Amino acid sequence: SSSSSLTVRLRSASRYGFDTPPDYNDHELYCGGFSRQWQRNKGRCGVCGDPWDTPQPRLHEAGGKYGTGTLVRKYLTGTAITIRIELTANHRGYFEFRLCPVNDPRQDATQECLDRHVLQRADRPDRGVEGEGGEGEPHASRYYPGPGNKVFASKYRLPPQFTCKHCVLQWRYIAGNNWGMCANGTGAVGCGPQEEFRACADVVIVNSAGEADDTPLAPEDVDVDTPVDGTPAPKSHDSGSGLFVLLIALCALAGSATVFSLMYLYFYHAGDRVKGWLAARRRNTKGAVGAAVLPPGPPAPPPRHKRPSSMGATIVC
Repeated sequence: SSSSSLTVRLRSASRYGFDTPPDYNDHELYCGGFSRQWQRNKGRCGVCGDPWDTPQPRLHEAGGKYGTGTLVRKYLTGTAITIRIELTANHRGYFEFRLCPVNDPRQDATQECLDRHVLQRADRPDRGVEGEGGEGEPHASRYYPGPGNKVFASKYRLPPQFTCKHCVLQWRYIAGNNWGMCANGTGAVGCGPQEEFRACADVVIVNSAGEADDTPLAPEDVDVDTPVDGTPAPKSHDSGSGLFVLLIALCALAGSATVFSLMYLYFYHAGDRVKGWLAARRRNTKGAVGAAVLPPGPPAPPPRHKRPSSMGATIVC
C-alpha cells in the first residue's frame, strides 16, 4: 500500500529482528573512504558500499557474509513507499534509490542494472530540495536532507508494471561537504568528487494478483560501476598491469640467477686456480720483503799494493 515503509538498510536486518549475521559496522559502508574510492579505485565502489578492490564476493553482496538475500519487505507495484534514513553525521548532499530485479538470492545486482531503475520522488515539491534552507528547485530523483542528525523520511514511487520475485534496493548518499571544481570552472563546496555512502535491502514487488516476475538477471559482460557524475568508470587495466608486474618479476629472477651462477663458478670451479694465484703472489711478496731486509755483509777490504824496494830500482827521468 501507499503507507508501506522501509527502515531496514545496509543489509543489517538483524537490528530489526531478522535472523541474519549482525553487522556492527553497518554505518561504515562508504566505499573505503574518499581517497580509496577516488584515488585508488577511480570513483568505483561496490554496489552495497564495500570498497571496490576488496575480494569478491564482497561482504555485503550476494554470497558475502551479510549478503544473505533475506527479503525484508513486500511492495505493490506502482505505489509510493516511505524510506527512512538515519543520519548520525550529516554530510549535506543528497539521497538516491535504485532497483535491480536479480530474482535470485545468489545473484547480486550490478550498477548498470540499478541505473536502469532509478526511483522517482513522490514527496511534496517543497520537501527535500537542494540548498541549506531548501530554497533550490525540486529534483525528480534526489532527496536533499536538511541540517541535523536525525531520521529523514522520503517518499518514492515504485515503477508501474514493475514486479520482481527478488529485487535489490540500493541507497546512495552522495555527500556535499567537500570543496571541488564545478562544471562552470569555479570552485565551491559540493562540487567535484564527494564522499559516498551506499546500502542495500532485499525486497519483493508484486502486482495486484500477488504475482511477481522471476526472470533471472542477464549476466553482464563487464562488472563496472558508475561514479556520481553518471559517466561509466573506465575499464580496469588490471590484466595489463599484471603482465607488466610479471615481466618485472621475471627480469629480477633472471638477474638473481645470473649473480648466483657467477658466485657458484667463482667459489667451486675457479676457486683452486684463483687460490693458487693468490698463494704464489703471497710467496713472491714475502720473498721480496725478505731480500730487502737482510743485513749487509762486511765491506770488502781495499786492494793491497806491495811497496817497491829501493834496491835494484830503476829511475826513469
